[in-house]
Amino acid sequence: MKGIDVSKWQGQVDFNAVKRSGVEFVIIKAGYGRSATQKDPFFEINYQRAKAAGLHVGAYWFSYAINPDDARAEAAACAEVIKGKQFDFPIF
Repeated sequence: MKGIDVSKWQGQVDFNAVKRSGVEFVIIKAGYGRSATQKDPFFEINYQRAKAAGLHVGAYWFSYAINPDDARAEAAACAEVIKGKQFDFPIF
């Protein structure tokens, strides 16, 4: 399977063109760090447009955790951001 990852750094992505190019899945950056306020500003639109294009979707949370407490806080922030979404691939 051919896939890509996307985040704010790619700007506006044409997911229909992505699909036409042969890409089958996208892993979307949901955010980073210990707070849901650190959600990637393009997460929602990337999620919606990738799903609308018929791509399989997964997500990732960029971690800066240096101890178990940080890891738990980051996992909770990620869970808050992705709540209610449907994914075809794991959350990384």
